[in-house]
Amino acid sequence: MPTPHKTAIIAGMEEELGRIQGAIVTDYRGLTVAQISTLRRRLRPVGGRYQVVKNTLLKRAMAAQQLPDLGDMLEGPNAVLFSEGDPVEATKILAQFIKELRKELPQIKGGFLGARVMSPADVANLATLPPREVILANLLGTMQSPAANLVSTIGAVLQNLVGTIEAYQQQQAEAA
Repeated sequence: MPTPHKTAIIAGMEEELGRIQGAIVTDYRGLTVAQISTLRRRLRPVGGRYQVVKNTLLKRAMAAQQLPDLGDMLEGPNAVLFSEGDPVEATKILAQFIKELRKELPQIKGGFLGARVMSPADVANLATLPPREVILANLLGTMQSPAANLVSTIGAVLQNLVGTIEAYQQQQAEAA
C-alpha cells in the first residue's frame, strides 16, 4: 500500500500523463545539476518538462492512464522528458543538448508517442522531423496541387478558345 506522499506523486503523474502527447525516457547518470537545469530551461518554452522519476510510481501512473507498458526502459535511474507541446520540438532540444555535451548523456532509452512505444532509434528519427507547421504546409500544398493544375489547364483551354475565335473574327474581317 503506497504512502499518502507516494499516492500524491502518482496522482500528479497521472494528471501530467493525461496532458502530454509523448514522453522520452532517459538515463540521467553523469549529468550535473547545472546541466539538468539548463536542459529544463531550454525545454520550458516548447512545453517540455524533464523530471527525475521513480520507476514504480511512473509505472502505476501509466497503468492508471492506460498508456503502453515501457517494459525494461523503466529500469535503473531514469528521468523523463514529458512533452505537452510539440513532441518533435522537445525531442530536437534534447538531441541538440546531447550533441552539445559531446557525450552520450543523457542516454535515451526510448519512450512513447500517443499509444506507440518508441525505441531509441525512433526517438532519433523523431528529432529529425521538420516542425509541425512545415509538415502541415507541405500537406496543404500537396492537397492544393491537383486543384491548381485543373484550374491552369481549364484556363489554358479557354485561352486557346478565345485565341481561335479572335483569329476567326480577324479572318472574317479581312475577307469582307
